[in-house]
Amino acid sequence: MTDGHQQPEPEPRSVAREPRPGVLRRLWTWTDRRTGVDRVLRHSLDEPIPGGARFAYVFGSALLFIFVSQAVTGICLALYYVPSPISAHVSVSYIVKDVAAGAFLRSLHSYGSSAMIIVLLLHMLQTFLYGSYKGKRELLWLSGCTLALLVLGMGFTGYLLPWDQSAYGAGSVGTDLMGQIPFIGERLRLLLRGGNMMGALTLSRFYVLHILIIPVLIVALIATHVLLFRKAGAAGPMFEDPVRPRLPTGTFYPKQVLIDMGFVLVVMGVLGMLAHFVPTTLGPVADPANTTYVPRPEWYFLPMFQWLKHWEGARTVIGVVIIPGTLIGLVFLLPFMDRGLERRPWRRPIPVGGVFIVLLGLVWLGLSSHLADARDPAVAAQLAEQATQEHADLYTAFRPYSASPVGGGVASPALDATVAEGKGIFDSHGCSGCHGANGGGAIGPSLTHIGGQFPPAALTALLKAPSAPMTAAGMVPLTLNKGELASLVSYLTSLGGASTAATAAAAPDSSAASSPATGTTAGAPPGASVAGAVASTPGATAQGKSLFDSHRCSGCHGATGGGGVGPALTHIGSTFPPAKLTALLKAPNAKMTAAGMTPLTLSAPQLKSLVTYLSSLGGAASAPAAASAVAAPAAAAQPTPPPTSTVKTSADSAHPPAASQAKPTPVAASGGAPPNSAGQGGAIFTSQGCTACHGVGGVGTTRAPALTAISKTLSPAAMTHLFGHPTAQMRNGGMPPIHLSATQLSALVGYLQQLGTPAAAPTAVGTPASGAAIAGAARPAASASDTSTAPVPFTALESRGETIFNAHGCAQCHGAKGVAGTVAAPALAGIGRYFTPTVVAAVLLHLTERMRAGGMPPAGVRGNDLKALAAYVSRIADPQPSHP
Repeated sequence: MTDGHQQPEPEPRSVAREPRPGVLRRLWTWTDRRTGVDRVLRHSLDEPIPGGARFAYVFGSALLFIFVSQAVTGICLALYYVPSPISAHVSVSYIVKDVAAGAFLRSLHSYGSSAMIIVLLLHMLQTFLYGSYKGKRELLWLSGCTLALLVLGMGFTGYLLPWDQSAYGAGSVGTDLMGQIPFIGERLRLLLRGGNMMGALTLSRFYVLHILIIPVLIVALIATHVLLFRKAGAAGPMFEDPVRPRLPTGTFYPKQVLIDMGFVLVVMGVLGMLAHFVPTTLGPVADPANTTYVPRPEWYFLPMFQWLKHWEGARTVIGVVIIPGTLIGLVFLLPFMDRGLERRPWRRPIPVGGVFIVLLGLVWLGLSSHLADARDPAVAAQLAEQATQEHADLYTAFRPYSASPVGGGVASPALDATVAEGKGIFDSHGCSGCHGANGGGAIGPSLTHIGGQFPPAALTALLKAPSAPMTAAGMVPLTLNKGELASLVSYLTSLGGASTAATAAAAPDSSAASSPATGTTAGAPPGASVAGAVASTPGATAQGKSLFDSHRCSGCHGATGGGGVGPALTHIGSTFPPAKLTALLKAPNAKMTAAGMTPLTLSAPQLKSLVTYLSSLGGAASAPAAASAVAAPAAAAQPTPPPTSTVKTSADSAHPPAASQAKPTPVAASGGAPPNSAGQGGAIFTSQGCTACHGVGGVGTTRAPALTAISKTLSPAAMTHLFGHPTAQMRNGGMPPIHLSATQLSALVGYLQQLGTPAAAPTAVGTPASGAAIAGAARPAASASDTSTAPVPFTALESRGETIFNAHGCAQCHGAKGVAGTVAAPALAGIGRYFTPTVVAAVLLHLTERMRAGGMPPAGVRGNDLKALAAYVSRIADPQPSHP
């Protein structure tokens, strides 16, 4: 201010305004001010890496991305999956065949599990070779090893979920192995299974472990692993100091991020191509009674599968628990044992050499398993057939369960968990062998509507203590706990006439059909025209063979249709045209029904495949035995032997002797000289399948009485008349009329008259001699001194073993008390002279190759029950020891 005048203020200059940030930028700023996400992201991406980015560091990031992919595909699959034995398999089939991109998603999930194992192994190898566990990184290594075990647990629990035959076998073996752990093994096995057997509770527990418990633990450990990694810092190259890095550092972003993303894209691209061009197949539905299927685990469990073959008996604990547990413990303790700062692998020969020896051993075990399968023609053929069937089934239309079999659908009752477990007990204890797959009746009476005849308490009492007529028909007491009995009773009371008949239908991939045989040909006109025979193609024949085995037709007609309990089916295609054979399979005639044949409710393509296979069978032309299944003159509702038993000890019993294998001596036509030799009559006795019911040498089985004293009660004329005209009691027991020529009848009657006399041969011509081949060797004949020893009373343990022997249906194959044997399996008398109870228990737990090939399943008992069973089997003698 001058001269009292106020100077005017200069006008302000214009200031350029900054452009307003975009919406995304403002949203990011708004979020960052409230969460601090920008600082966290920069801290993560600016992670210092000694020596800069390298390709060797990609495996950790790839593991994280594969886990995310597994989580996403697993959630998609869980939207359709139903975790129950009734619906699990069909729901997976629905995903694969009907859901849009379902096959791709399931294949991506399946291949992703293998990729996760591979990348995990590479990540641990890179960490080990680089010595990245050194320098206060012990907790980081321990968390990574724990994550590796959880990833293997995900593979094991997820493998069971499709509930196919291979998954059931792997789950059963895996849970049995856990039972070998000292002190807690049996409790752990029961906890995982939810009981003594695989069933609905097993599946639901594995499902919860796979989709909830193990994933939550993996996510928690991944977070812990990353935090420990950021705390310890990257170790850098193998020549870097793990405590005080000296190399210049680079940041994780951008170079290492680009390398990791490139590797992840390659991995996901390979998985996507495999999922699209080589989709994962689905095996037949789990059937505990099916012994023809040869299961094999996933490749990452195959070395352990082969390893277990080298350990039997008491040594199993060493091979299953001690050695693997020691190796896993050494891996966990590696940072505490190798505490030096030297990281270069060539300067650490002992730990590096030890790890590579273990890796080479695992590779060798896996290759050995493949080579062993390839060298065994039977196993190789079965595996090839299974692969062919699975591949063919992948491209068949989906057939859902329905309330009634309309349009080829498959009916199935809506079973709850308790009823489903009861169904499993019904099948695993061989009840279906007598009463049909769904209780609809076969040789034994139908159980439909049994709930309306007996209240649950009375039914439970009958199962624990059968009545006199039931015992006479072959029913044995069931030694089940209270919960298992309740489940079995729940299943039996749920059976109904209509629903049971409906459930006899089988899906294309089902192995739980009700038919015990494909059919006999009695009553059809011989020499029928073969015009219009089905063209035999390898695919149709293979599928028909699979249906023949999965529907347990081989249990009656032999593994290749050569005959057994039922007649031989060789050359059946030259006897019946395809149309007639198809009609007989769908509606058996009276003689076939009397012999135990039930109608087959298959789709038209399945029937065509089965007829194609039957028409392709060849061999010696069937005798008139091909027209009837010879059963026994036994009491009504005599049980038929189930396909398997708890104790089956000889490879000779792999397949019932066929009529074509018996090679009977040709007999003269009517009016010729009658054959009087016991050999000719014995050959006819065998070729007609009489030994299947009456035992070798007519000594009798649980299905039919002994014939050793028949000459004292029946004259030759009476026997001849009964062959052609069985009494009502004989027909009810399954005995059909036998149509032979006069000379053949004379030879058969002459053979029966000689039974029970000193001159009679103990075994029929063409049948395997009974004996114990529990270790693959035949049992020598008992000496006279063996039968002259004074009877010794059973101990309490042996008496308990006898109860277990009967409850598990062992007598159905090995004969009453295991003494005489049947055509399905040899006698067990005298085993104790050659094998101790410890050896018997070990063999029951770990079967030989010949026993498995003969259809023998692993023993379904453990602990003291197994000891009791082995003690009883070792005491079986001829004559039988007396009870106290």
